[in-house]
Amino acid sequence: MTVRIVTDSTCDLPSHLVAAHDIVVVPLTVIFGQEALQDGIDITPPAFYDRLRNSTLLPRTSQPPVERFQQAYRTAGADGAEIVSIHISSKLSGTLNSASVARETLKHDLHIDLIDSYNVSLGLGLIVLEAARAAAQGASLTEVVATARRAMDRVSVHVAVDTLEYLQRGGRIGRARSLIGSILSIKPILTVDQGEVAPFERVRTRARAHERILELASSMPRAKELFIAHGDLPTEAEAALLRLQPHLPHTTLHTAYLGPVVGTYTGPGAFGVAALQRE
Repeated sequence: MTVRIVTDSTCDLPSHLVAAHDIVVVPLTVIFGQEALQDGIDITPPAFYDRLRNSTLLPRTSQPPVERFQQAYRTAGADGAEIVSIHISSKLSGTLNSASVARETLKHDLHIDLIDSYNVSLGLGLIVLEAARAAAQGASLTEVVATARRAMDRVSVHVAVDTLEYLQRGGRIGRARSLIGSILSIKPILTVDQGEVAPFERVRTRARAHERILELASSMPRAKELFIAHGDLPTEAEAALLRLQPHLPHTTLHTAYLGPVVGTYTGPGAFGVAALQRE
């Protein structure tokens, strides 16, 4: 039986990869004042960062309503396909809860397995891609779920942010709260650990933070796939990809925006790497 993958927009996968792998993406919502915008549908990453820089309002985000998941599941399962639905860490968002309620309402019509990725952004995206490729190769529901869970153990995410202000004000700072006391004198590098944001390193300058990200990427010769992720730094991200290619000749490299929902918390100028190690 066909297996189809559903995820949410915090996976930050570029649209061409979503289309190529037949992935159904449920958008979260970004809210500027009274204006609610569906992530990746009503607002693109470049437009979001332009607005973020120029707005006096700090945007808020909201998990998808149950009805949005119901619609996505009906679409994904319209041809009788079974569904594996993989989402942002439950420690960072209530998205998985909305998905769970939707699944319960459709349990007599569709078979839906839910997975908490305990990750976010391209960390989630890499897990989703592994599951989608397994599904495309004819793997069963059980095999696709197992593939996703194995990928969860092999994904790493490191992001340098210009400021912790957005994470702090948005309430998603997690264990990185320990860095707040030195916020003015450092550029923090964050990671995702056990489903929440955690401190990884602290460096003195933005240039050093970005260099450190590239050092981390270069030190992953067993990486199967790797994303350079950025908060509206497309030129720098492309230059980084070219720089990494000689060091990682057996790794599939991409660049991608940190999308509107994730960018609400990482802010403009964030620069990071998400990698999936080989089994």
